[in-house]
Amino acid sequence: MQPELPIVMGHRGAPSIAPENTLLGFTACFQAGARWTETDVCLIGDGTPVIFHDSTLDRCTDQSGSVADIDCADLSRINANQAFPEQGFQSIPTLRQALVHFEALGMGINLELKRHDHVAPEALVEAVGNVFKTSDFPAGQLMLSSFDFDALRLAREAFPTATLAVIAENLDADVLDVAAELKASAVNLWWETLSFDQVRQARAKGLLVNIWTANQPEKVASMIEWGVTSLMSDCPQLFQA
Repeated sequence: MQPELPIVMGHRGAPSIAPENTLLGFTACFQAGARWTETDVCLIGDGTPVIFHDSTLDRCTDQSGSVADIDCADLSRINANQAFPEQGFQSIPTLRQALVHFEALGMGINLELKRHDHVAPEALVEAVGNVFKTSDFPAGQLMLSSFDFDALRLAREAFPTATLAVIAENLDADVLDVAAELKASAVNLWWETLSFDQVRQARAKGLLVNIWTANQPEKVASMIEWGVTSLMSDCPQLFQA
């Protein structure tokens, strides 16, 4: 069953106006009108699934070094808000904390399984699965996605009825084959290399087409007419018109 996706969803929240992949950023995204957001889940050193994109702390936090070198007890001292200091301290949320926040907002999530080099795909999917087993997060508000085909295969085993999306920069035969193998609902593609023919090819296979990262409405508006389902954006506030 395919989810009902909005035309515009956030990308790591709304990082043009609030710190990315933070609870504050997700609230800002929702308030900007996006009822879904893309976000990332990865594992830190003790195996805790957290909402964070990079393999290092350097870009988004006031710390440096690999995420493999921190554990859950460290999260409360790491400020994940370097872009908007006036908005105050923001911790890296755990997946469990984020799910509670999303459910309170009534927000859907396109959750990218982000596997860094220190983590095996089996460990990532198992840790994420363990959180969802004890969560009441609604299945209709969740899409699992990844560039990592092995992680997606394991996710299909762990979540037999879940909505899956294959992420790729370009639509090619391998991507379509994996999507068919996994009974995926969607492909998430890079907007700058997207073509009308790719959209039509994917839609002919019964796949939704979502694009990342669309930040200029005037450059992507026509892609909705092509058949693109949803636009992931750092700037959801710009698309509400």
